[in-house]
Amino acid sequence: MLVGSRAPILIVDDVEETRYLLRRVLQMKGYATAEAGTGAEALRYLRDGGPACLIILDMNLPDTTGRAVHAELKRDPTLAHIPVIVFTGMNPDAPMADIVAYVRKGVEVDRLLHVVDVAFASVPLG
Repeated sequence: MLVGSRAPILIVDDVEETRYLLRRVLQMKGYATAEAGTGAEALRYLRDGGPACLIILDMNLPDTTGRAVHAELKRDPTLAHIPVIVFTGMNPDAPMADIVAYVRKGVEVDRLLHVVDVAFASVPLG
């Protein structure tokens, strides 16, 4: 499943090892990836025109929360269309609207890959 003309999957997680693991697993499946270690870095990347067809978002970031990043994405009409998968070790205190899925870190990597495959298949080319 090569990406072709599709934008990369943006991995937003403050733990370098987690980003590395996700990058390697996704790239082995043929996906292109981009990374951000903080919420501000992710938003800056996207607002500066960095492409993303899907975002894998941690909830506990050093500068903000995944919930706040998601809210910023939804407020920006140029970014609101990007699907978001929450990948976290935390139990969500309240579900967020417009999330593709919540996936638990460490125990649901196979589920994450399945959710990515399904979400990616629904993203239009271009």
